[in-house]
Amino acid sequence: MKKVISLFSLFLLLSACSKEEIQPTDDNELITTIKLQFTSVTNPASPVKTFFWRDIQGDGIVDSIDPIMLDKNSTYQMTIELLDETKKPVFDITKEVQEEGDEHLFVYKSNPIGLLGVSIKDLDKKGLPIGLQAEVKTQYAPGDGKFTILLKHQPPVNGKLVKDGTEAPGSTDVDIEFSVTLK
Repeated sequence: MKKVISLFSLFLLLSACSKEEIQPTDDNELITTIKLQFTSVTNPASPVKTFFWRDIQGDGIVDSIDPIMLDKNSTYQMTIELLDETKKPVFDITKEVQEEGDEHLFVYKSNPIGLLGVSIKDLDKKGLPIGLQAEVKTQYAPGDGKFTILLKHQPPVNGKLVKDGTEAPGSTDVDIEFSVTLK
């Protein structure tokens, strides 16, 4: 009788374990607002220029995107902030990206290529770029174009770091395009 009870108990234990579901985890945060701030190095007395991209509901439908207007032939210090405005209080994702810098990379693209030159200034523990802080140089002549911002999520794969300072590895958390005017 003890063997039957033991086998029955073992069956119940195994049945309970096999029905347990493993929940997937999501390391990505919801980003509803991107705030770009440009502080002039060329003309320190000029006001800080701030531009926003917003998807307030987090549903993938852009609510607003500011056109970027900068001075030609100028140098700016640019900072980027990432927010989740669906949470109360608003959740600042910027700190998390900075803390997990070895898993994140901002990629900046200008079209035409010479419109804006971007040099990333903040680095992760391995000395690879993160991109929350950058120096932006504008071309010498007035012009119009596009400024694309990608945030690449490059977490370790099978325990091995994959971030190598390039856009290739990982997935894309943010892919937005601002229009730019230099005057």
